[in-house]
Amino acid sequence: MKLYSAKGAPNPDRVTFFLKEKGALDQVEIIELALMEGEHKKPDYRAVNELARIPSLELDDGTVLGESRAICTYLESVFPEPNLLGATPLERAQIEMWDRRVELMLMMSIAGWFRHGHPRAVALEPVQCKEWSELSAGATQKAADYFDKVLGLTEYVAGDRFTNSDIQLFISLNFARYMQ
Repeated sequence: MKLYSAKGAPNPDRVTFFLKEKGALDQVEIIELALMEGEHKKPDYRAVNELARIPSLELDDGTVLGESRAICTYLESVFPEPNLLGATPLERAQIEMWDRRVELMLMMSIAGWFRHGHPRAVALEPVQCKEWSELSAGATQKAADYFDKVLGLTEYVAGDRFTNSDIQLFISLNFARYMQ
C-alpha cells in the first residue's frame, strides 16, 4: 500500500496518526507531497486522485481510496487491533457521532480561519475572505470551549477509551496552532 500524504495537513495527519496507533506505519509506503507548493495538483498525482485531495491510499491492486475517514475505515479492517472505530454497534455509532462533531464543529471552523486568514494559505485559497476568517475564528473558540467542557467530564472524547475521535480532536487542535 502507498499513502499519499502531506506533513502538517490535518487530513493526512489523521491517517498517519491512525496508522501509528495501529502500530502499522511501517507497513505502508508514505509518499509525501508538498501541499503548499501545489504538488497535489500536478498531473502525476491527479492520475491517483482526480480531485487533487490528500490523503489517498493506493492499494496493491491499484484501487485508490480518498478521504481520511474512508481510509481509516479500510485500515481498521486490515489492522483490527487496537480497535479505534468501535467494537459494538453502539460504540461504532458513538465514535462516528463524536468524530463528526469534532470535524464539523471544530475542524471546519479552523480550516476556514486558516484558509482565509493565514498568509501562507494563499497557496490554497488565492482569494481570501477576511470576514470568513474572523467568523471562523469565533466559531473555533466556541467549539474549543465545548470540547474543553466535554473533556472536563471524561478522559476520552467518545467513551472510556482512546478512539479515532481522539485522533481527530488532536489533529484539529494541532492544526489550530498555525493560527496561534
